[in-house]
This record gives sequence, structure tokens and C-alpha cells, in this order.
Amino acid sequence: MEFFGGYSFARLVGGGSSSNLNGALGSFGWSLKPWLQLTADTSYNVVTISGTKYVLYGNHYGPRFFRRGRNRWGVTPFAEALVGGSRQDTSISGTSGYNTSSNCLSYKIGGGLDIHPSRHWDIRVFDVDYYRTGFGTGLHQNNYWASAGVVFRLFGGRE
Repeated sequence: MEFFGGYSFARLVGGGSSSNLNGALGSFGWSLKPWLQLTADTSYNVVTISGTKYVLYGNHYGPRFFRRGRNRWGVTPFAEALVGGSRQDTSISGTSGYNTSSNCLSYKIGGGLDIHPSRHWDIRVFDVDYYRTGFGTGLHQNNYWASAGVVFRLFGGRE
């Protein structure tokens, strides 16, 4: 069982424009086999542009596949395919301000690299995903996702 926490970056591309959002990501993983883990993650990203605040929430679930092996640096690459939902909140400030929200089915496909310096701790050097959302009727957005942080393994792991 492991817990991840760290920084996340989302590049949302759609409608001829793009936005960069910064935030945080947390995840929980349950290892079924040394090479297979069931993962659940949740994220919060935000950006404010000219008085308009955009917030992106995400919850995704699915398998993560590891390529474990003994090596000098304790490096472990992984691949993942996660499905879930995303929510986009838009808040415009001022006298004519308003709030709006939109929900959609989304998925993330990609991978990353962990370094294993000790029994209970890993450093997630990077996790980069293609992030597909569908905000708007009949629309989809081809986005990019990246995160980095630390992993705490509750019951230890290989040494």
C-alpha cells in the first residue's frame, strides 16, 4: 500500500487556446502483484487570468504497471491507464461576475519514473500523461498532465 503527494501541472488545450494550471495531486495505490497496482488519484489545479479563476478537479482510477528490477539507482519505471471524471469551475469577479461549472468523463494515459532511496520512501521524479477531457457538448480537449513528489510505502517494500 502506498500514498503519493506532490505538485501537479496541467496544460489544457481546447478551442484554439491553452492554459497552464498549477496545483496538487494525491494518490493511493494498492499493489496486487509486484508489477501491478490499483491506483486512485485526486487532483486540484488552479489559474487566474485577468480576474477569471479557473479550477480543475480530477478523480481517476485504474491500473499502474511497474517494471521492477534490481539496479544501481533503485529506478522503477511505470505505465498507467486511469479513467474517471473531471470538473471545471470558472469564477469571474467584479460587479457582473458569475460562477459556472462543467463535469465530464476523462482519462489519463502515460507513465513515469520512481527512485527508491529507502524502504518506505520513493521519489516520483515525474509522471507524465496524455489527459483527455470532454468539456462541452460534442467537444473534447487533448491535454497534458505532469506531476512529481514523494511516495510513502506503508508496509515497506523491497530493499
